[in-house]
Amino acid sequence: MAIFPTLSVMTTPTPPTPPAYAPLPAKPSNGMAIAALALGIAAIVIGIWALIPLVGLVAAFLAFLPAVLAAIFGHIGVAKSKSMDGTGKGMAVTGFILGYVTIALIVLTTVWWIVAIAITGAGSGTYYS
Repeated sequence: MAIFPTLSVMTTPTPPTPPAYAPLPAKPSNGMAIAALALGIAAIVIGIWALIPLVGLVAAFLAFLPAVLAAIFGHIGVAKSKSMDGTGKGMAVTGFILGYVTIALIVLTTVWWIVAIAITGAGSGTYYS
């Protein structure tokens, strides 16, 4: 004699769960292009201050290295994008353009200040009594 009687209830079987879909593989990124863009933006933001007297000396000094690195990494990023089906080419081109614009801004501002100082004769050491 059984204490609990067995129930014979008909249940419908649950359908099998569909297989989980694997996530799409991540598209490879172009690290040189990202670095060129970040350095180019940093260089132009700092380098634009080179036009202001005295502040410009510090700005030109601080912006020069990121600008040169942006130009170098930009060219490497463009070369790398050719083997990656164009991944990051726009970022790389923008990075090296910003780098070159910042370098040109710094050089032209420096030349302008040298010419301005030479024309005005400041620092000639000639004192009138």
